[in-house]
Amino acid sequence: MTTDAAQVVERWIQALTDHDLEAAVSCFAPDYRDSAPARRGEEVIGNAQVRANFAALFASIPDLRAELLGRVADGRTVWMEWRMNGTRSDGTPMEFIGINIFEVEGGQFTKGRIYTELVRDSGGLDRQIDRMTRG
Repeated sequence: MTTDAAQVVERWIQALTDHDLEAAVSCFAPDYRDSAPARRGEEVIGNAQVRANFAALFASIPDLRAELLGRVADGRTVWMEWRMNGTRSDGTPMEFIGINIFEVEGGQFTKGRIYTELVRDSGGLDRQIDRMTRG
């Protein structure tokens, strides 16, 4: 098993691409915790919840693909940019992108700060500025 922070990211992305639930879960420590600072209240606590989340993804998006767009490691911390896409069981496309910042110890993610978003048509830059300035 690889233990370097950057290698754990690569192992995780490969497990997602292979739809290998056990390999994906093995990248997370039993007491793993993460938060999504841009979405208050979204937390994952423990790798049992990690397992449930990925099992649901694999079941609902049978052609799920994961792609690592970039990563930077500094000691035990790794920052990664990624994309997942596929087709939902209802036939609609799904594309999800994100930035994760993980702490790694003993070849597993121990903590994470997760910034993710479903890709969607936003209405253009003017609409984005309007949402930022007016709510």
